[in-house]
Amino acid sequence: MKKYLVVLLLLISTSCAFAIDIIPKVSLCLPGTFRSDYEVDLALNIGGEVRVPLSKYFAVAAGFDYLINRNISMGSKAKEEDWGKDQYYTDANFSMLPIYAGIIIFPLGDTGEYKPYLRIDGGYNIYFSISNGNNSSPGYYVAGGFGFELFEKYIVELYASRYEAEDNDNNITYKNIFFKLGYKFTL
Repeated sequence: MKKYLVVLLLLISTSCAFAIDIIPKVSLCLPGTFRSDYEVDLALNIGGEVRVPLSKYFAVAAGFDYLINRNISMGSKAKEEDWGKDQYYTDANFSMLPIYAGIIIFPLGDTGEYKPYLRIDGGYNIYFSISNGNNSSPGYYVAGGFGFELFEKYIVELYASRYEAEDNDNNITYKNIFFKLGYKFTL
């Protein structure tokens, strides 16, 4: 019994050695591309993230980012070059829910009021929905960008991302750039 108690105390003490940050986020997505010949309108995301600092220079993160219904339209290049023969996705709406893990690098260390960082995320879209979908399935998600932690509470990030999915026997890629704002709660 003493062995189990000692192991339990060791597990509790090592798990409490790290501060855990919980960060709810709101994102503004700039117009992006859908299958490279369609455009996606300005949209919003909501999400959340958990961060665990490993040292002054590194942290790991895990989270989700729900892409709220966004509208697809025929791209201006497609209109000019008469690619409009395939109207399957014009005026359709879609949404995705990727979950991800990420690595955060603080090149100047995790000190001071303004902490710049770089990050890389990778994950999987666990949910993909599109108007009049036919054999739809989610796919991979990758993103990278940089951000700032301001006054140890506020998070500001600029990202580039790529989402993959499948619908109607077509591989779909959705690429966009977005700004994220968050507020950090430390446990």
